[in-house]
Amino acid sequence: MELIRTVGLRKSFGPVQALRGVDAVIGKGEVVAVIGPSGSGKSTFLRCLNLLEVPTGGSIAFDGEIVRADPRGAHAGGALADGPAADAWRRRMGMVFQHFNLFPHMTVLGNLCLAPVKLGRLTPEAARDQAMRLLARVGLEDKAASYPAQLSGGQKQRIAIVRALAMGPEVMLFDEPTSALDPEMVGEVLDVMRDLAAEGMTMVIVTHEMRFARQAASRVLFMDQGLVAEEGSPEELFGAPRGARTREFLAKVL
Repeated sequence: MELIRTVGLRKSFGPVQALRGVDAVIGKGEVVAVIGPSGSGKSTFLRCLNLLEVPTGGSIAFDGEIVRADPRGAHAGGALADGPAADAWRRRMGMVFQHFNLFPHMTVLGNLCLAPVKLGRLTPEAARDQAMRLLARVGLEDKAASYPAQLSGGQKQRIAIVRALAMGPEVMLFDEPTSALDPEMVGEVLDVMRDLAAEGMTMVIVTHEMRFARQAASRVLFMDQGLVAEEGSPEELFGAPRGARTREFLAKVL
């Protein structure tokens, strides 16, 4: 079942074209890894999906709801890229960034309860109960009263994942979630993501972890120069890439 589709998606930052017409489909329950060299548009693609960046061309459809952008940045025929409609769109997509973005003055529990309570999704009591269940899920229930400064990098990123899950998203978007971690902390974050994949969570993951992409993804997109240059199953893309540019990239990172 198709959940997200982009058609001719473009994004420019002044004279720089970060996305030059991305066509992509993400099915419900898929784990799609997005790989490619730095500057290829991977993170911009992810940020456009949940409207943190406003597309300057093309369209995004999420579960039948469409955002269209014309070359001047105006929108028609669907939800707007700002205002209440965009906020509702974003709440259906959890986002985990390279850096954890936890509020340093709040405990772990406070970080997890803030958005569900503030947005009226849960009562404070229900939010606390949910937070403790989610912390137990990632093995961090004993850190509920801790502050971010008291946590390791891997623990902070697991908390960031739990914070996104606390809003009950239909899709999880990960923007290089392990790139800011020390190597020994990477595994604990990838284990949480593997568990989510096993449970059927739809995920789009921008990653440099080729082993993880090969093992956990159901499909891989290789981006280069603002376009999807090649896509396929992990077996196809890693085992027998068709494009010369894909082969060149993989030869450097594998």
